[in-house]
Amino acid sequence: MGITVLKDGSREYYRITKAWDGKEIQKYVRIGKDRKRAEREAKALQESLDQRYKAHLELKALRGEGVVHDDGRVVGLQIQSRSRAGRKDWQEFKIRIKLPDKPAKHKTVSVGAHGIEKAFDIAIERICDIRNIEVGSDPYKKMMMAKPLYMPNDLIGSSLLSDEPEELPSEIEKNLQIDLRDSPSPSGPRLSDDEKELYDSLMEERESFKESREVIKG
Repeated sequence: MGITVLKDGSREYYRITKAWDGKEIQKYVRIGKDRKRAEREAKALQESLDQRYKAHLELKALRGEGVVHDDGRVVGLQIQSRSRAGRKDWQEFKIRIKLPDKPAKHKTVSVGAHGIEKAFDIAIERICDIRNIEVGSDPYKKMMMAKPLYMPNDLIGSSLLSDEPEELPSEIEKNLQIDLRDSPSPSGPRLSDDEKELYDSLMEERESFKESREVIKG
């Protein structure tokens, strides 16, 4: 990516290439008699593309886009078990965030040192710090919605397998201190439209699981 020289017969061009959300944008500047002038134009165009893409990423971050996968898990966050000879096995949250035009940043948060729920909270705060996301913002809340998916006997799984899976909404409300039902006296902040969409998709997955479980039971 960057500026390269492209020859087309007797003509020469500066080609400016920029990666943009998985796609490649190409712009061209004809190299005429004044080569230095064409070079300045190409560099100015490259700088303009860089600034526009930076603004594009900032807007996506404000909207909360690109912080969770389709399955609801947080982008760049995994929980992993580690082992080493002569030491008791341990768990940690592994963070890997790759921002455009920057090297990937790696961090870990010990589950043993903080407890799994607190470790998750710390991991999300560190992701916010890397991504320059404000704690308490919509993107932050969207990532916090994923907490049950990272629990060892996660709330969703335990609710699905229990005899009372309808208890899931109240369990999530209690765990995340949010209001899922738009009640007159909410237990916490209400969800945004995006968060409600994510929650509804989890509920659909729960219902699908319940149906398949009934089939298995016969």
